Amino acid sequence: MRKLKSPSRRHVEAELAVLRALPQVLNVAALERGEALLTGYHGDLSTDETLYVLRLCASGCQAAGRWLEGLQFARRGLDLAIREHKARDKIPLLAISGNIHLFLQNFHLAIRAMREAITIAEQEHLPDEQAKLLQSLGPMYAQLEQHDTALSLFERACAIATTKPLAAVRTAALNNMAREYCALGRLDEAASKIDEAMTIAQSPVLREWLPNLLHTRAEVAARQGRLADAVVDADAAAVQLRSRRNVHSLLRVLIDNARWLVALGRHDDARARLDEAAMLPADPSLHAMREDAALARVQLERDAGDVDRTMDAVTDFLAARADAHRVHLASQRIAVQFVEEVERTEARGRRESAAVNELTLRLIETQAEAQKMARQVARDPLTGALNRVAFEAAIGKLAGGPQQPVALIMIDVDDFRAINAERGHLAGDAVLEGVVERLRQALRVNDLMGRAGDDEFLVLCPGVGPRIAAAIAARVLTKVSESPVVHDGKAIAVTVSVGVACAHSKALATLPYLLKRVDAAIRRAKQAGKNRAVTVRVND
Repeated sequence: MRKLKSPSRRHVEAELAVLRALPQVLNVAALERGEALLTGYHGDLSTDETLYVLRLCASGCQAAGRWLEGLQFARRGLDLAIREHKARDKIPLLAISGNIHLFLQNFHLAIRAMREAITIAEQEHLPDEQAKLLQSLGPMYAQLEQHDTALSLFERACAIATTKPLAAVRTAALNNMAREYCALGRLDEAASKIDEAMTIAQSPVLREWLPNLLHTRAEVAARQGRLADAVVDADAAAVQLRSRRNVHSLLRVLIDNARWLVALGRHDDARARLDEAAMLPADPSLHAMREDAALARVQLERDAGDVDRTMDAVTDFLAARADAHRVHLASQRIAVQFVEEVERTEARGRRESAAVNELTLRLIETQAEAQKMARQVARDPLTGALNRVAFEAAIGKLAGGPQQPVALIMIDVDDFRAINAERGHLAGDAVLEGVVERLRQALRVNDLMGRAGDDEFLVLCPGVGPRIAAAIAARVLTKVSESPVVHDGKAIAVTVSVGVACAHSKALATLPYLLKRVDAAIRRAKQAGKNRAVTVRVND
C-alpha cells in the first residue's frame, strides 16, 4: 500500500518545485521561500534538499547585500556537506563564500575558498566546474594587481574549455585574457584574444557575451589610441546591457565611455552618459564605481572649463567618497564579525573533540572492568568495528608517536542501497557483518578497523608503504568477493571498492585532508567499474 505524504511534506515539495523554477543564481525572490522552509520545515527536508535550499539562501543573501547572513548560510551548508561526505555540494557554497569575501575585500579568505572549490572540482573530475571557478579566481588576483597570476589562471581555463569543448567558458576566458594582456601593456596580444572571442561569440547561443566582449574591445582600442572606435563599441555594448538590465556592467561601460568622450572633446555626450549612470538603481555593491563616476564628472567639467559645474561635481565626488568609505567600513565589520564567529566555532569544536578523545582514551586505558565498558562504548554494535570517535582517537594517538609510514584504507560496499531496497534491511545488516568478518581475515593483527558510515569502513595500517598497502587492498577485494553472504537461505554476491592513501603518521594530524584524498580515490574506483582499488600518495 502506498504511503500517504503528510501535509507538511506536500507543502515542502510544492515550495521546492517553485524554487527550482526560479533563476538559480543571485535570486532575491528565492530567499524568503528558502528561509521559510529552513525555519518551519527543516525536519521534512532531506539532506540533498537542505543543501539545495541553503545554497539558494546564500546566493539570495549575496544578491540582497545581506553579506553576513549569506556567509552563515554558506557555512551551514559546508558543515552539512562535510558531515555527509558530499564533496560536490561544497563547490557552489565555496564559490558564494569567495564572492562575498571578495566584496568585503577579505581577499585571503576569498582566494582560499575559491581554491578549495577548484581542488574539489579537480578531484571529482568536473572540468567544466573547474574552468568556471578559475574564471572567478582570476579577477581576485587581478584586483590585487597580480596580473601574471590572473593571466595564468585564465589560460588554464581556456585550455580546459578548448579540450572539452566548452564554448561559453572559452569565450569568457579569452575575454579575461584580453583584459589581463591590456593591463600588462601587451596590446597586440590583447587585440588578438578579443578578436578570437568575438568570432566564437557570433554563434546565436553565445550572443549574451557580446556586450562584455564589446566593452573589452573598446578598452583595448582606447589603450591603442583609437578613441573613436572605443566609443562606438561602448555604445553598442550599452544598448544590449540596457535591454538586459545589467546594472553593474552598464555602469562600468558608461563611466569608461564618458572618459573616452571627454578625451575626444565631446563634453555633452560624456555628460549624457554620466547622467544616465547617475539614474541607475543604487546598490551598496556598486559603491566603488559610484565613486569612479563622480570622479569622471569632475574631470569632465574641469576639461569643459565650467567652474560652477566643476565645484558641484567636486561636492558630489566628496559625498560619493564618503558613502564608499561608510560601505567599506561596514563591509570590514561584517568580515571581522564572520571571522571571529568562525574562530569561536572552531575553538568550541576543538575543545569538544579534545574532551571526547580524552574520554575515549581514558576508557580504553583503564583496567579490566573499565576496558570492557570502553569496548562497548567504542564499538559499532552491529559489526563490532570501532565507531568513528574511537577510531579517530586511536589515529590521534598514533599521530603523536614516532614517525612511520602508514596507509589509510576506505572500503565501500558496492550497490549496498540496492541490496537494502531489494532484499530488506536485515539482509543489508547481514552483508555488513559478513564484510567485516572477511575484512578481519584479510587484515593483519595490528591493523585498526572502524565503521565510518552506513556501508563504509576505514582501516589504518601502521608501518605500511605503498607496495604492502596495495597487497592488503588486493587481499580485501579477493576475500570479500570469493564467496557470497548467505541470509535467510539465499546467497548474496558482495563486492567492495577500495581507496588507499599512503602517507607518514605525522600526516594523520590532518585527518580531514587524508579523508578527502582517500574518498577521491574510492570515487575513482567506483567510476572505473567497482570491485577494485585505487591508491594515492599524500605528500606530507
